[in-house]
Amino acid sequence: MSETSIKLINLINENKTLIQISEELNKTPKQIFNLLTMLKNSGYSFYRRYSCFNGNIIYTPNTNVVSPEETISNALYSPKNLKYIRAVAISDTHIGSNFERLDMLNEIYNYCVKNNINIIFHCGDIIDNVSLDGKVPKEERGEYLLKNYPYDSSILTFNILGNHDISTMKELNQNLQILINNYRHDLVCLGYEEKSLKVCSDYIKMYHPLSNYSSMQEDSDTSLYLLGHSHIFSIDSRKKNDLKTTDRLKIKVPALCDINASKYSYPSALKLTICFNNGIISDITIHQLIYQNNQFIPINDFHYTINTEEKIKTRVLSK
Repeated sequence: MSETSIKLINLINENKTLIQISEELNKTPKQIFNLLTMLKNSGYSFYRRYSCFNGNIIYTPNTNVVSPEETISNALYSPKNLKYIRAVAISDTHIGSNFERLDMLNEIYNYCVKNNINIIFHCGDIIDNVSLDGKVPKEERGEYLLKNYPYDSSILTFNILGNHDISTMKELNQNLQILINNYRHDLVCLGYEEKSLKVCSDYIKMYHPLSNYSSMQEDSDTSLYLLGHSHIFSIDSRKKNDLKTTDRLKIKVPALCDINASKYSYPSALKLTICFNNGIISDITIHQLIYQNNQFIPINDFHYTINTEEKIKTRVLSK
């Protein structure tokens, strides 16, 4: 084993963050990701935790003999008194097709850096299955994604995989989730079709169907749903009796590519401000981000109040 690999293992045992490890080893985070993959192939396993504040990753040794494989956390590390998080939601980038807009995707990262946003939610179809005009041969789609998807050490992108993404498994026996989680730890691939991310005592679910026969399961403990696939932006709130609050919010996230679902759809993204009360999502403000003059500009302002009373009783006060 190389001296660098030994130092890396020791730094992980000392609970150093990814940024601290990068500084001490004088290597980029991407180089650290590759070293960790080499260690994994040598039998080492690590658990990943993600910070909701600075996009940082914390690795800890995984010594569980029952589940020895590397474990990807499905929770954002956050304090119990978390007041709010800010994030950007995107979907359907269809990377690899002639309709991709890597310029927009890079500008989304620039927008997040300028506005101190550390979290991006990607709601599926991160690549294209080349059923449309193909820019990249299907055998090269995964590698093309790893090389061309933007990177910033302060940003974590949580994503699910949809009907286009699963094509690599169907056609090439290549699991895109494994590929991404091995080589791009900043892209946190939670799985296929439907996955939830825990934040404090609440949940955010992302959904992208794998077929025309798929349907999403609604959960009583989930306040926010982010849906890909439709390529349009819309909001569905289930109103309570007072008509001023909702017990859950479903947002269709627009596509960030040039595949338009209708004459009313166009590439855009969403900026989300998600507020918490006793660990439960209480308010959500949504701004649509449109691309003008090579930058994203927020338009519209939608605000929703989530009915937290019942959830706080069952998930917080009962503990």
